[in-house]
Amino acid sequence: MGRTLEFTNGAKLEQAAVILDADVRYYKDGYLNVSYTLNDARDNTSYNGNVANTSTFRPVKSNPRDLSEINYSDNQFRNKLVFFGAAPSFKGFVFSGRFSGIGGTRYSLTVDADINGDFVGGPGADNDLAFVFDPNNPNTPASIKASMEKILNNPDNRARDYISKSLGTIADRNGGSNPFSGIFDLRLAKNFKTYKSQALTLSLDVFNFANLLNKDWGVNYNLGNQSLLFVSGFNQTTQQYNYRVNENIGVIRQNGTPYQIQLGGRYSF
Repeated sequence: MGRTLEFTNGAKLEQAAVILDADVRYYKDGYLNVSYTLNDARDNTSYNGNVANTSTFRPVKSNPRDLSEINYSDNQFRNKLVFFGAAPSFKGFVFSGRFSGIGGTRYSLTVDADINGDFVGGPGADNDLAFVFDPNNPNTPASIKASMEKILNNPDNRARDYISKSLGTIADRNGGSNPFSGIFDLRLAKNFKTYKSQALTLSLDVFNFANLLNKDWGVNYNLGNQSLLFVSGFNQTTQQYNYRVNENIGVIRQNGTPYQIQLGGRYSF
């Protein structure tokens, strides 16, 4: 028998949020809706309590069956802001727009190997949290010390704060935080009356409008789970793994969906 999965419900979730909404109507049919959410969500597993994924895919420090630690949830975000509004209609033209942004989503530092023997490991399937070697510790191997100093001094490393807070310890699950980012969507529509109550509406939508103006706008640099360590061997004498440090950790290119332009038509009757 390779392994046994026990279906048990030990999931815990602690979530609190403050939501502020405002709705303004002005000059006939113009309006503006604003919503802001301040959120904090922590749990011991972000999967349903009664499925095998609870211990299979949750990044852990040692025993995948241990649900004692409460950390930021996989679904955590800190801030969410949404604006949606439209200018008063003018000769059948309606101009509207929306801004949606989110910040504070989380990610973990992992080991690219199956360290705890739960049959899960390797590229894209890491669920073992990484030990973050401290370059100032005299017991840190020279090669790892050099690599850690390099990544801590790398200005393009967006995980640097998370790594610095975890030096000398096993990284906490979802200890990394992504910055705030958002996009603008704009819409221009013209309504043509045809027969009695029937009408033809033509529309032009520009999604991620800021990216149309500048390719560096309307993007994000959000990180997913990062492999900090790779196993390069096992020392039989010390009974310890040998590691190679990912010196490019936290370095990421622009993410997000580039601008899109859409033409549409609708006939109502």
